[in-house]
Amino acid sequence: MTDAKTTVDNTEESSQKPENSTSDEVLESLCGKNGEWETRKISIMGVVKRFISQLSYGQELTRISMPSEFLNPYSILEVCAVRYLARFDSLLTANAQSSPAYRMLHVIHFFLSALYRVKLYKKPYNPVVGESHYCFTEASGKKTRYLGEQVTHHPPVSAFYLDREDEGVSVQGNISFGVKFHVNSATVATNGFIRVNLNKHDEEYVFDKSTPDLLMKNVVFGTRQMKWQKGIDVTCAKSGYKATITFQDSGSSDTLKGVICKGDEPVLRFEGSLDDEIYYFEEGADEETLFISQDDLIDPKIVYPPQLDEFPSLKVWKEVTKCIVANDMTECDRAKHVVEEAQRVRVRAGEDEKKERKYFKFDEGSGRWRYKENSFTLPS
Repeated sequence: MTDAKTTVDNTEESSQKPENSTSDEVLESLCGKNGEWETRKISIMGVVKRFISQLSYGQELTRISMPSEFLNPYSILEVCAVRYLARFDSLLTANAQSSPAYRMLHVIHFFLSALYRVKLYKKPYNPVVGESHYCFTEASGKKTRYLGEQVTHHPPVSAFYLDREDEGVSVQGNISFGVKFHVNSATVATNGFIRVNLNKHDEEYVFDKSTPDLLMKNVVFGTRQMKWQKGIDVTCAKSGYKATITFQDSGSSDTLKGVICKGDEPVLRFEGSLDDEIYYFEEGADEETLFISQDDLIDPKIVYPPQLDEFPSLKVWKEVTKCIVANDMTECDRAKHVVEEAQRVRVRAGEDEKKERKYFKFDEGSGRWRYKENSFTLPS
């Protein structure tokens, strides 16, 4: 498989080097990069010890912080960046199609191939309210921009936006999720949406969730597995096309089936495994065509410009990330507590009640956070 992932360890040669940071440093996300932390075994005794150490007489359990062993060294805003930037070119392919059915197919290609880009065997950081993250890729002299912002903390909602210079193609969405632990597994129930705009065709494609629900198996014991669950619906009001994607657990692989319809009439179907290959075929036809192959997906280089906002992900969580990479969980819990306590002060002061952020504004009619047009310019 062609893969632009790089391997990161916790030695002094690590490219992050947060201990030598300065105000002018260029930080890069560890999301999407291989690291020892991904498969590190969890110490049950260590988790229990640090959990008990947070308790005191009359302690509010809502103030108990999740043990750092269960965390990945990056924020959910960073996860969205790596996933959607990696596969944005699928939308350029969709924009070039003359058939509305095949435009829908390639919009779905963007969504499905992005899911595979980052596997979450542990939980990303919950961004603090007002946290932001931005980065870009560049090809043929044109930039594809990503912007993410944490718009609320209760419930936790992350909003994101992407576009490509001069192409009239953009994506925006919201994502929120809740995690429940079940001894040796965890379930993630998600909410949100994704909206893809192809201005050339005056079309808007709406995914009714930004990511499927997720089951993480063997969180503490055994080989960790991640399984997508349930389904996603996609609609395009202008063309009248719609699609349903259903995820299935078939043992060691993530399988799925999908159908694209014009009204109620099936036009295209697709099925296969996210871990391997997915094929599509026209309704009633015997011949199938390769749709997605993980071996053929190439990850573009993501560029991280200076993070100039008040609460950038790469700076907010810098010390926590440093400790996770170094496998210093005691110090990690302390650093995370500092971040979380600072947020609690801001939330008590009413920060979480705002309906407008720097880049996104809450739309009362739809109940969604929308990108504020022309609110963002990439720092040079």
